[in-house]
Amino acid sequence: MNTYKILQRIALYSLLLFIGGIFGNSLQAQENCQLSVSGTVVHSQQQPFPGAVVFIVELKQGTTTDEKGRYHIDHVCPGTYTVICQYVGHHTDSTYIQITKSQGNLNFHLDEMEETLETVVVQGTHQENATLLPQQSLQGKDLERIQGIALGEMVKTLPGLNSIQTGPSISKPVIHGLHSNRVLILNNGIRQEGQQWGSEHAPEIDPFVAKRITIIKGASSVRYGADAIGGVILVEPDPLPQTNKISGEINLHAFSNNRQGTVSGLMEGGLKKINGLGWRVQGTYKKAGTSRTPDYYLTNSQFEEANVSAATGYKTAKYGFDVFFSHFSTKIGIFTGSHIGNQTDLENAINADRPLVSSKFSYNIGRPYQDISHNLAKVNAFYVSPALGKFSLLFGYQYNFRQEYDAPSVRSTNIRFRLYTYTYELLWEHKPLLPNTTGTIGVSTVYQGNNVGGNVYLIPNFNNQGVGGFIIEKWAKNQWQAEAGIRYDYRHLDVYRRKQGSQNVIAPGYTYTSFSGTLGATYQPHQNLSLNLNFSSAWRPPTAAELYSAGVHHGAAAYEKGDSALSIEQSYHTTISLNWKPTDKLSADIGVYANYMPGYIYLKPDSVPIVTIRGAFPAYTYTQTNALFKGLDATLKYQLLPYLSWQGKLAMVRALNRTTDEYLPWIPTDRIENTLRYEKTKWKKLTNIYVAVSVLNVSKQRRVPPTYTTTTTEGGATRTIYVGDFAPPPVGYMLLSADMGFAWPIGKYIADIGVSGQNLANVRYRDYLNRFRYFSDEIGRNIIIRLKFSF
Repeated sequence: MNTYKILQRIALYSLLLFIGGIFGNSLQAQENCQLSVSGTVVHSQQQPFPGAVVFIVELKQGTTTDEKGRYHIDHVCPGTYTVICQYVGHHTDSTYIQITKSQGNLNFHLDEMEETLETVVVQGTHQENATLLPQQSLQGKDLERIQGIALGEMVKTLPGLNSIQTGPSISKPVIHGLHSNRVLILNNGIRQEGQQWGSEHAPEIDPFVAKRITIIKGASSVRYGADAIGGVILVEPDPLPQTNKISGEINLHAFSNNRQGTVSGLMEGGLKKINGLGWRVQGTYKKAGTSRTPDYYLTNSQFEEANVSAATGYKTAKYGFDVFFSHFSTKIGIFTGSHIGNQTDLENAINADRPLVSSKFSYNIGRPYQDISHNLAKVNAFYVSPALGKFSLLFGYQYNFRQEYDAPSVRSTNIRFRLYTYTYELLWEHKPLLPNTTGTIGVSTVYQGNNVGGNVYLIPNFNNQGVGGFIIEKWAKNQWQAEAGIRYDYRHLDVYRRKQGSQNVIAPGYTYTSFSGTLGATYQPHQNLSLNLNFSSAWRPPTAAELYSAGVHHGAAAYEKGDSALSIEQSYHTTISLNWKPTDKLSADIGVYANYMPGYIYLKPDSVPIVTIRGAFPAYTYTQTNALFKGLDATLKYQLLPYLSWQGKLAMVRALNRTTDEYLPWIPTDRIENTLRYEKTKWKKLTNIYVAVSVLNVSKQRRVPPTYTTTTTEGGATRTIYVGDFAPPPVGYMLLSADMGFAWPIGKYIADIGVSGQNLANVRYRDYLNRFRYFSDEIGRNIIIRLKFSF
């Protein structure tokens, strides 16, 4: 065993002893887990609701209501839990409850849903989800504890998810090794259509809008279209209120590393004279200064962000509508050390131990930087026919305006993107055609145009239009659930570009058509055990960026070249998952998957950087190959003592280039995270008290394309060049983090206070999935203070 692994184990064992010493005197004897929770569920007309799912999130234990709407859950330990109730086509009802004795009247009320997307996902129950693929959710207290950071950083707290970064300010979600235009993000039911093709184009979404973030792992193209080849992230707010009482919340966050301040507020209510009408307004402002590694500042890593959203809607049991609008704007500095003047300086910067540029702390954003604004508007309406079922019509409009400004030495150049997107979707949730079945038939269209503007562009103007139709049928009986679906999509892309050295415009056109399919089944012999198997086929047409990129991508500090001969990308995805709770103390979630992708498209590092008038940059070419992705996600939780629990998470991904029998670049490394969590329901006036300490181990990525060094001699100087990548993968690392919080009642109101620390040991490290790992370390210690005031 090497010294690094020995030190890791010593640190972990010392941490366990430390936590035990702090809380050992506070722990009480093991209590008898023989309590129960029961109640009734009714729908909007106060009638019993049979078949609804009631679930205790922390225990992963649940049941369904009988014909009289009653439910009963046994073997519950004393503690504080999130209990949810849901049924397909209805809004989820949830409550946060302290259980010290058996509860016999925990009742729920389910209203019909104006949206067609389910909101909360729990494995191992008889609920009818949007898909039988593995799903996980962030909601309630778990979501509040990580709000304030970027969406890509939030979802990486779940096993199987990572983020691909471009410096400290830009991150993008990665699901099982796939990202960008293979991971579809739905913002309040609308497909997020920013510049999805770039890893440095972070989603233009304010996470404070969300009360639930649901992740669907695996190809979901049948329901959501071609962009869902790798997975789906549902960013969903709470349903609009139906009462005239006005309520709201204020969130304040402070970050020590970059001295970031965040304020977010929300207010909602209804109208007394119009029953069924609700409204909500929300806004967020963030400002951050220069980020710092353990040893130096990251020059020009500042950012500023301002967002606002508003929604209103009206609904009855038979019909309704809602309207939503959001505006997102941000200005993000790009690390100056990534823009190098010549090839020799670039190679020196890559080989250097620290950046060639340095600075002090500042809030001023200089060049290079991104300036982005994103507008989203949505109108949705539904009608319920007693004879036919529920019909929903959705319209979405988005305008994304992005400017990328070059380094100070080339002040006359910048790149613009103007992306317009119109989407329509018509859904019919039909009445059961056969016993124990439900189904959805849908048609969707999309029209998208990119207007570059100016004479300098990385990606030419294009128009993209498509139409798709699908049908999904589900069957459920006793311990079994099954799902089958098929979809057909038509896409047409017109690209408008100039010939090299000419003002003449040529307009090549591309037409793509194909089918997607899904087939899955879940077997649940016991409420504490479920087994799921799913097979999905999906496809994705190449984007205009992959076909025709030609130039410097300022945000990534890279020269990217497209290939107009690229064809469609296929996916054949198989997933097996197990949810098991053998005892009241122990629970496990394990999933394995294999994804064979003929025609997989990726950015392949070129051996030699490109020198332009803007400087020298690492060069990449969009390349196509046959790829195989396979991996494992696992979560294990054990209740050590009544107030102390341990949770372990493991994520592994392997990605092989089947054409060359080599590994693929930019694939997540193995990650193991261990967390000890202490929770106490009440102490004096404080409630919901918790303390958590985590140790994250990330291994070195040794499964990369062959990389070797060679030397060249130019002008009498000998230089070393890495062939296959511009630098070898960084070494593995171990990070220590902690989190604590409590609720403090102030009169009629509640203040939730939390403090968390990231990279507490101030470890110096570089992450393989950071595109700026060639130039700098990751940020150092960061202390975050959170305050939420509800009224």
